[in-house]
Amino acid sequence: MNTKLSALLPVLALLAGCYPGGAEFVEDTDVVLTSYDQSYDFKAKSTYAMPSQIVVDVRIELGDTTYEYMKPSFADPILASIASNMTSLGYTRVDVSADPDLLLTPAGLTSTTYFYSYWYNWWYGGYWGYWGWYYPPYVTVSSFTTGSLVMVLADPNAASSSPINRSPSVWVGGVNGLFGGAYNVTRATTGINQAFQQSPYLKTN
Repeated sequence: MNTKLSALLPVLALLAGCYPGGAEFVEDTDVVLTSYDQSYDFKAKSTYAMPSQIVVDVRIELGDTTYEYMKPSFADPILASIASNMTSLGYTRVDVSADPDLLLTPAGLTSTTYFYSYWYNWWYGGYWGYWGWYYPPYVTVSSFTTGSLVMVLADPNAASSSPINRSPSVWVGGVNGLFGGAYNVTRATTGINQAFQQSPYLKTN
């Protein structure tokens, strides 16, 4: 991934809170953003590879890397929606060992916000006639989690010409609202469809 992705994610987070007239439903805060390399020739490509799972977290402990994957009940319809859109654009999905023209990598990113509430008991000072706080306080904690789906198209054949020797991303699609609300996967697939609809330049010959 290049700087396109790092620039896209903060915008997703900011726009998620902006809705003209005020949002009535959680779906009203969903945002779809896409970015692409305008000099890249998508029409010359025809095949792509995509993993069968979606990474949502990566842990590195003592040199060992562990991946956490999205539950199949959510990942399967999301991957099916991506594959359907790629087929409509004229691409053929192949195994990564078949030297595909493009690599499509979806990933889920989450952010959890915590709220802490402090409750104190009052106590009366009796003879001295004053009020005060009772210590320690009662503390309650609540939280909500929001998330985004990020889809990255990269050209594996361009790695040798990349200054960091990695496959450069040629298209990035971001869909927020993935983990909010009632975890309705339809919100994610609707956003995926929109991301591809606003990217007609991806279409092959």
